[in-house]
Amino acid sequence: MLCGLLASSSGTARVNGHDINHDPESVRQNIGYMSQKFSLYKDLTVSENIAFFGGIYGLSGDRLRKRTGDITAMADLTGLGNHITGTLSGALQQRLALGCAVIHEPPILFLDEPTSGVDPVSRRAFWDLIQEMAASGITVLITTHFMDEAEFCGRIGFINAGRLIALDTPTGIKNQTSASTLEEAFIRLASMPEAKLADLNPEPRTLSL
Repeated sequence: MLCGLLASSSGTARVNGHDINHDPESVRQNIGYMSQKFSLYKDLTVSENIAFFGGIYGLSGDRLRKRTGDITAMADLTGLGNHITGTLSGALQQRLALGCAVIHEPPILFLDEPTSGVDPVSRRAFWDLIQEMAASGITVLITTHFMDEAEFCGRIGFINAGRLIALDTPTGIKNQTSASTLEEAFIRLASMPEAKLADLNPEPRTLSL
C-alpha cells in the first residue's frame, strides 16, 4: 500500500506528501524499493543492470554516469562492471540491488527483509550502508523479523495479525512492556488483551512518511 500499488481498506497514508489512494503515481516517483527476493537481471552485467534501472527512472547522460560511479563505489563493485550479475556473491548482489533502488536519489526507501539469507558479516556491512543513507537524510522503512536488526532503527512498529500493536523507539517499546529485549516485548504485546493494548498505543488511522 505504501508503494502506491494497493488502495487501503481503511485509514489513510501519505508518502512524501502524496496520498497513496488519490495520487499513487506520485508516490511511486518518490520512493525506492528493494524486495526480499533478488529482483535484478542475473544474465546482465553489473553496468547493464545499473543502466537499465537508471533508464527506468529517467536518468541519462552526465547524471546517469555520475550515479553509476556513486553506486559502484557505495556497493564496493569497482572493477566489476563487466561481470555477469548472477556470478556475484549474494552480498554483492544485494548491495547492487540496493544501489539500483536508490539510483534516482529518492527521499524515501522501502526495504523488504533486505538481509534475509545473508551471512552475519555481510548483514552488518549492509546495515552500515543503511545507516549512512539515513544519516544523509533518506527516510528508510524496513521490514524485518530479526529483532537484533530492529534495535538499529530509530522507530519500530510491531504488527500482529494484520494490526499495528506498537509504535515507538526500541527503548520506548521495551520500557512500555518492562522487557529486556524486543523479542520479549513483542511476545508480551501480542498476548495482551485488546483493552490494555489500546491504552498503551491507540491504533493510528493516518500514517505519513
